Amino acid sequence: MAKRSIKEMRRDELMDAAIEVIGEVGLVNATVAAIAGKAGMSAGLVNHYFDSKQELLALAMRNLSNLFRKDILDILPADATPGERLRAIVDGSFSPQHFRGAKREAWMQFMMASQSEPAIRHLMRVTGARFVSNIRYAVKGLVPESEIDDVADGIAAMIDGFFWQIAADYDEEDFERARRICWRYVCLVIPSAGSAGQTARAVP
Repeated sequence: MAKRSIKEMRRDELMDAAIEVIGEVGLVNATVAAIAGKAGMSAGLVNHYFDSKQELLALAMRNLSNLFRKDILDILPADATPGERLRAIVDGSFSPQHFRGAKREAWMQFMMASQSEPAIRHLMRVTGARFVSNIRYAVKGLVPESEIDDVADGIAAMIDGFFWQIAADYDEEDFERARRICWRYVCLVIPSAGSAGQTARAVP
């Protein structure tokens, strides 16, 4: 594994700090000084490692999104079938770690900011499009070509709906409930996917 540079480590530390600050004081009040202080650095280092506060915040949001991708890859079996891939997407989308503490509040802040901030809105669209594309990749091996888009969009909408519902307010049992209902929907629209139901495991 290649050794990470000091710059890469400092940038990651600042992005983690940005998530913490956003979770504590909100996106509007997440100043460069507050983020730098949370990371134990000077405000000048933020400007050294990032072109702007907007770039830092956008990359922090991208990092949140990448955590979902990592969880999905971690539970994806080697040489996964399309059904197993779909199951991993469902399970990986509802890992409790993404909805606790500062991460949960940061997701809500980014969602609200996407309504008025072009850069955040663009990143939300890119993230959403990538997620749907991953679902479509699995779906195309299970349904006729004419049904791929509708089925993939339906699965994405189910997951997305539960995601934001849980992000707004949740009980611990909501994670398993979301996985169960979303997987049931997948099996309804793609009966052949059901055989993968016991192969993937939920992320703790």
